[in-house]
Amino acid sequence: MTSAYRVESHETLTIDTITALSRDVASDYDARLRVVGVTSTDGESGRVELLVTIHGCHPDPCIIMLNVTRSTRDAFERELRDKFRDALALHVTERS
Repeated sequence: MTSAYRVESHETLTIDTITALSRDVASDYDARLRVVGVTSTDGESGRVELLVTIHGCHPDPCIIMLNVTRSTRDAFERELRDKFRDALALHVTERS
């Protein structure tokens, strides 16, 4: 994946970087995923919450909330892919 931003491996990711990276990972992982919001968790700057919609499974998009560690780019991307995998598997199970 190529991106228009660069983050050094030791830097904590900013919300803007997390938003852009999350959208890249989502579109790369599954075209139905759209990251519509990112915010820091209350009282804990080391984690972020992502509001994600899943399009195409129902007339209205389904909504999931993911809580991800705000760390290095590589670690964040790995954890986010795992969260997408788990959320989509659960979504399919719940909707069946």
